[in-house]
Amino acid sequence: MPIISFAWTTDALLAHKKTVTRRSWSDRTYLMWLKAWEENRLIQPAWDQAPFVKGAKKIGDIKLTCPPYRERLGDMPESDVPLEGGLWETKKDYIDYMGGDRNKVLTVVRFELLAGISTEMRVEQQYEIWLKESIDPIIKVFN
Repeated sequence: MPIISFAWTTDALLAHKKTVTRRSWSDRTYLMWLKAWEENRLIQPAWDQAPFVKGAKKIGDIKLTCPPYRERLGDMPESDVPLEGGLWETKKDYIDYMGGDRNKVLTVVRFELLAGISTEMRVEQQYEIWLKESIDPIIKVFN
């Protein structure tokens, strides 16, 4: 199961101000998210921290609105600045925050926060689901 946490942008997400995120993900993580799109697994849990962190909470569900893709930071459209949560004034501010390298390639995930979804599932339950989905394919190889 793909995992996405919003940490200090949680408030912007819950206020529906954040509908895109850029991540410095490994090829493996990027391909996991792309596979979720291709398999029509568009709804994914949103976390305030990674679910294996003590005290982490599921804060809602997001629905992917397009396939995740890779993009140079310098190619980010100016119109995405407010969609990143409204925390930066300009594209330059955002690029500076991300380290200042306009050639850095990031994974772009576009989504919408779904309303009316219960967020009461305990972290332990989510972890068990994630663990089962991660281990089942390995077990099948050996059976």
